[in-house]
Amino acid sequence: MPKQIPLSEKREWLKQYEDGTPAAQIARKQEHSLRVVRRGIDEARSERDGTVARADIVKDALRNHQRLLMEVIDKLMRLTDPLPPDMELRREASGVLAPIGLPGGRIYYNRSEGLQVELADENTRQWKLLKEHLKRAKLWRMLEQWKKQVTDDMRTRIVFEAAIRSLVQSETNLTITQVSTTDIRKNFLYPSVMALFYQVSIRRAVGILDGTNPEIRIVASDDGYVRHGQGGTELAHCPGKQDKCKEGLLRALKKIPNLPETAKIQDSTAELKKVSGSLKEAIEDIQLMGMIPGRCRICNRISL
Repeated sequence: MPKQIPLSEKREWLKQYEDGTPAAQIARKQEHSLRVVRRGIDEARSERDGTVARADIVKDALRNHQRLLMEVIDKLMRLTDPLPPDMELRREASGVLAPIGLPGGRIYYNRSEGLQVELADENTRQWKLLKEHLKRAKLWRMLEQWKKQVTDDMRTRIVFEAAIRSLVQSETNLTITQVSTTDIRKNFLYPSVMALFYQVSIRRAVGILDGTNPEIRIVASDDGYVRHGQGGTELAHCPGKQDKCKEGLLRALKKIPNLPETAKIQDSTAELKKVSGSLKEAIEDIQLMGMIPGRCRICNRISL
């Protein structure tokens, strides 16, 4: 039986051959036939090329794995953008808050748990793998603090809206209701008055310039309506009492900045900005590394 030649020796033949030593000279020096040496060189080359190819495949798999995880991190960064101060608080037919979209997630009402923040990626495999990689990262603590502050901020907005509603109805002695514009037998405030007063007041509360100018543009019309601008959005229907209603609306608008709920809006906005800044720093720490540190079960399966 021919003597087995170690692979390490064949690798040495390949090295010598690629360094310029003819195969015949290697064969004479090693006391093997030329055919054996040539076959050994071919085997060593195939083994090396296969190793390189496998390494390239593993590298590509790692890059793709890291890319997918980094995409999740990049999406999280979008959460740190300030929430629109005047985002609409819509309600379902049942009266509960309708889901509100966030960059990469949503705020919704759960009957058993109250307001919740749900992120689009939280139930994906990439999210679970990311948590395996970053088991002890401060990112998760910052993210939970951010979620809590977002729900607290939303509760503050809901209370603020309710306070405005109560004040407006009290000052006008009218009720905000969904009534057909053809029903001229009733005096009422349109829901549009709440949309206008809430958006203007919350913008002003957080220091955002607002050009709506309802104090100037609210008008009482001879047809019994109070509108935002001549021929503009109808705010109230109260024939014969439109001037009194307008005065009540303007009084309410003037009192809103002094509501305790207004100060709470300001405090909540400032706290959310602070928490969002801490979350942003935790995300940037990972982004600046250019890779996701640690390992997960996928890393182990591709033998990294």
